[in-house]
Amino acid sequence: MSQTALDPKILFRAAKTLRVLAHPDRLNLIEALRSRKRSVGELADKLKLPQAVISKHLALLKNAGVLASESDCNFRYYSLANTKVLDVLNCIKKSCSKGE
Repeated sequence: MSQTALDPKILFRAAKTLRVLAHPDRLNLIEALRSRKRSVGELADKLKLPQAVISKHLALLKNAGVLASESDCNFRYYSLANTKVLDVLNCIKKSCSKGE
């Protein structure tokens, strides 16, 4: 069976996305944003992390194209820009469950 080589541009994008996802706090952020957009304060409360730490992770995820943000008055809300990362997260959950 012959295998088709992946486009180097796709491989580069995939590696960039996987690098930015490779942190437990960032994976938790994505999980927290799975169902709806949230503010930095909401995410800090939910994940029990300082807002400064949350903001740094959010900036990395946004720069990688994983998240989007919008401002409303004095609040910035984040949401998933690339919902395909949920497929990666689902794969991680299946592959890395406690029973395995």
